[in-house]
Amino acid sequence: IDVDTGKVEASSKPVVLRAMAIGSCVVVVAFDCGKKIGGLAHIMLPGRSLEGESKDKTKYTEDAVDELLEKLKNLGAKIEDLEISLLGGADLLGESAISEMVKNSVLNYLEKLRIVAKRKSLGGTQRRSVYLDVETGKIIYTEGNSPAQGLK
Repeated sequence: IDVDTGKVEASSKPVVLRAMAIGSCVVVVAFDCGKKIGGLAHIMLPGRSLEGESKDKTKYTEDAVDELLEKLKNLGAKIEDLEISLLGGADLLGESAISEMVKNSVLNYLEKLRIVAKRKSLGGTQRRSVYLDVETGKIIYTEGNSPAQGLK
């Protein structure tokens, strides 16, 4: 299942969720190992959407994280059992302002929610792609043209 920019997906079925061509965006990967429920939020912008904005709210950090957690809870996941990983936030164009803002927004909002990201692949200058196998919880990613590797 493709998780495009500004979208949030979650599943309890044995599927692979993937986000491709991640540049300055940050992807939040969440997985409940015990229940085999996982999800991705492909975040494009810092902060929260403007009041009254209903279209494309999940492009924004806080709306996307809230939506991801809600979808996971609705599938039966417990927030305290989630393993969180973060990927992206690259400075592809040599102008780090937006990538730094998104990265910091995600880190600060998770801290506010008292959620700790256990694994991270953030920053740099290369695009990434990430795959979450919801059946196994395995996270595979690529950085630039490098071969696929597991996130540690």
